Amino acid sequence: MFLTVFNVQQLWPLTLLVGIAVIIPILLSIFKIKFIPSLVVEILMGVILSIIPITRNMFTTIEGNITTLSPLPEGLYVIGMSILLFMSGFDTDFSVFKRRKKDEEKHLNPLLCSIIIYILVVGLSIGASYLLKDYIKGDLLIGISIMAVFFSSTFASLVIPLVHDYELKDTTLGKIIATYSTISELCSIIALSVIMITLGVSANPSYIPLIIIICVYILIFIVKKFIKIEKVFGKKLEGIVHLSTRVTIFVLLIAILLSDLGGVEYILGAFLSGMIIRLLWPSHHSNKLESIGYGLFVPLFYILVGFKVGLLIEHTSSFFSIGTLLLLLTVIVLMLLVRIPFIYLLRYYKKGTVFSSLFVTTSTIIVAIAIEHISNETGLLNEKLVTVFIIASVFSCLIAPILFANKEDFSEARLKHKGYIVEQSDFEEI
Repeated sequence: MFLTVFNVQQLWPLTLLVGIAVIIPILLSIFKIKFIPSLVVEILMGVILSIIPITRNMFTTIEGNITTLSPLPEGLYVIGMSILLFMSGFDTDFSVFKRRKKDEEKHLNPLLCSIIIYILVVGLSIGASYLLKDYIKGDLLIGISIMAVFFSSTFASLVIPLVHDYELKDTTLGKIIATYSTISELCSIIALSVIMITLGVSANPSYIPLIIIICVYILIFIVKKFIKIEKVFGKKLEGIVHLSTRVTIFVLLIAILLSDLGGVEYILGAFLSGMIIRLLWPSHHSNKLESIGYGLFVPLFYILVGFKVGLLIEHTSSFFSIGTLLLLLTVIVLMLLVRIPFIYLLRYYKKGTVFSSLFVTTSTIIVAIAIEHISNETGLLNEKLVTVFIIASVFSCLIAPILFANKEDFSEARLKHKGYIVEQSDFEEI
């Protein structure tokens, strides 16, 4: 019966995606192109696939006048995004939440600095959103709120791996960037979830799954205080072949499904499940899930993001008009201006270092995609503005990593910097 429903030829889209994901890093290695992250090329390849008629038809189905991804690519997209958000939550550095020792020199507190900068960014984002109030078709307050979430959001799943790749995770600057990104992404997802519940985006939401999630997380934090779960179960789980990977995936799937049933974004469940696994099992490095995710599903996700962007541009016939391009430029400028609070770091770091950090925290894509979903269901924002948000997000994910990768301002910090202590001499030019 299964064979009559599923045709092996339906695997062609998956084969093409995997083939592209394999070829891209090989070509980057052969031509020794180190300044362009592979995700940049993957997104651009997705846009190209959406333009070519054969591949566009291979990946899409037409429902009425709307062209959408077919079930297989859409499923790969959801899995890739979920694993990406899970790994982002898992990369949360809980050490910044610990109390500092009394005898520790106090120059810059990464957690406090990140929180203050984020609060200031949110305030500026509200002001930036008010400038675009004419594009709100629904409730003004909710419209401004959802746009403020966009402007203040950061794609931690992109930023944190960059911090690790460039060996900044143990520096104060790296902790500030990573902590800010985590706070920004988590608060943005929670805010969007609250807005979805308020607007009733889901057809038949049930609050029972949300209550279950909240209770489970509260219980875990309480139990964590009294029982060293890792010592009790860690070795037993590691002693059973691949069980840790199965447990991780099970927790991820349960969190995703409960979030979706609760009428909120499933990415919230994915992100929180990563944080919980990290909190309960700090020594678990999720190497196998990381290999599966970053090795396969995440590259496919970036290609499909580019594909969706290509479809959006095609559907927005007036996108290349002067008015729309000016709106795009305005949104990009506002995304940068709301990050002005980062200039406080000029007190401790060189200009190049600070502006590289500022640019990389503008990277955002998940929130823009979620806003498109909410707006499509509610008609809250102008369709042109939503498309511009996504295009601007893609630009931020393309440009920011390149600028971050090409800066040498972090070399002295990696060599000399220790703990939380920051000295101006650590960041002087050699």
